[in-house]
Amino acid sequence: MKNKLLSIMIIMLSIIFIMTITVQAASFTATMTPSGTTIKEATEFTITVKVSNLDVGANGINSLKGNLKYDTNVFETISESSIEGLNSWSAKFDQATGEISLTKSTFVTSAQEVFQITFKTKSGVSGKSGNISYSNIVASNSESDISATEISTSIAIGEGEGNANNTTNTTQNTVSINTITTNTNNTTNNTVNNTTNNAISSYTNTMTNTTSNSDMPKAGVNDTVLKLMFIVIAVAIVFYIKIEKLNKDMK
Repeated sequence: MKNKLLSIMIIMLSIIFIMTITVQAASFTATMTPSGTTIKEATEFTITVKVSNLDVGANGINSLKGNLKYDTNVFETISESSIEGLNSWSAKFDQATGEISLTKSTFVTSAQEVFQITFKTKSGVSGKSGNISYSNIVASNSESDISATEISTSIAIGEGEGNANNTTNTTQNTVSINTITTNTNNTTNNTVNNTTNNAISSYTNTMTNTTSNSDMPKAGVNDTVLKLMFIVIAVAIVFYIKIEKLNKDMK
């Protein structure tokens, strides 16, 4: 009888292990991409949110929600008309809570842009910068909720034209001016310094993006595993008591 009890407990523990692996495997990555990192005053620009690295089961996901936060001292107030669902996603915006929720009639299993927000910088804010973030991100595959880490971006208000190429062009122009106005030795030093600084900047940006796009531990996973363990232990105790009673009755 003890061997039977041991076999039952091993089977139940195996089930818990398999279910734990299944729960922890569900994940996806959310990213936020601005149309430019330096924007002029009183100028519109867009933020695009995309999902990728979908490991969410065979069904895929068909809903997404999260909370939008942005610096109202730098950006004009947005409304639901400022948010556009992409690739047949339908978007709703709760202005009171900042929640953006999206649904789709079909399931998504591969990388896809989900929605786009149009912002506008305020007048008289040149030289400032503002943050935009999307947090508490949760997607659903119709069976369970799957969380992703918060995403954000920073927008500088300056002489940009609203596209990402302006920063590169400005840097190239600065290097050209330095090369023309300095002597040969200074030109060599400037070139070396610019190359080094660009390499460090590129490495830092890469590490930052990699860190910000990493998956957050899934909320509720640990609670689910603990509940399953308690259930198994309780069932095992009940089986043990019944087996002991049977042994006594047989004696």
